[in-house]
Amino acid sequence: MNKFDKYLRKKAADEHFEVPDDVKEQIESILMNLPDEKENSVSETVPAKASKRHRFHVLPCVAAAACFIFITVFFLPSVSPAYAEVLVKIPVIGDIVKVVTKYDYSYTDDRYKMEVDVPQIEDENSDAAEYINKSVEELTSQLVEEFYKDLEKTDGEGYKSVYVDYETVTNTDKWFTLKLSVYDGGAGTGNHYYRYYHIDNRSGNIIQLGDLFEGDDYSDVIAEEIKRQMQERMDNDEHVSYWINGTLAGADFVSLDSDHNFYWNENGELVIVFDKYEVAPGAMGTPEFAIGKDIIENIVKPEFADIIH
Repeated sequence: MNKFDKYLRKKAADEHFEVPDDVKEQIESILMNLPDEKENSVSETVPAKASKRHRFHVLPCVAAAACFIFITVFFLPSVSPAYAEVLVKIPVIGDIVKVVTKYDYSYTDDRYKMEVDVPQIEDENSDAAEYINKSVEELTSQLVEEFYKDLEKTDGEGYKSVYVDYETVTNTDKWFTLKLSVYDGGAGTGNHYYRYYHIDNRSGNIIQLGDLFEGDDYSDVIAEEIKRQMQERMDNDEHVSYWINGTLAGADFVSLDSDHNFYWNENGELVIVFDKYEVAPGAMGTPEFAIGKDIIENIVKPEFADIIH
């Protein structure tokens, strides 16, 4: 018996509930409507004895599977809060980490527009979730407060747009990533940036870029690969521009901070994300660079090696 089985049995033992009559009737209906073994015809291409043995094993399995699916997916979650709480944490049936919209701020007129969705991770016993929730709420509260201050200051005669949305990028038994997308713009200007929050679901710890690697050399290794990709993109398209190699347009990109934005893509590649104006002109948007597994597999910490494979 695995840990989940033991936990589920304990939860069930702690709760006492009667099976409703309508549920009993539905279970009995499932059993009554299963194919009758005697009514099944024997295929001409299969020996009678073999077919009979096959039916003998399959039909009880069908009955058991039908009842199990009904009871676990439809019945238990509705009558047992403990079971529902456990079920939502199982891959496929439910998300590992549950994210909901806590606040929804909205304002619109001819000059001012605001749509701010504030996510919250629902896990009262997680320090990592509490940290992320606090960080997200502080950022969004500041944006909303500044929006209304600007509205009052200009008496509604200025221009301002604020949009905040979120996305769960990864939600598995190993890893969780929440992406916050922010646009903050005024008359003729606008800044678009992201904030990524990561939890190692195996340890329950908040993870930043620097936590993934052994030593400090990772920054130089990744930065060199990013500059190589930047140069390659510029060589292939004259309209592409990044601030490297002594450009006069902006400060050259040199290295990465330990808390720089990143996420893992579906191929297990580490994707580095830059804010608008961070390493390129505004026309380049928010550039992303996928770092191949071969670049980082020798410097990533052993506990994260399975993520890139």
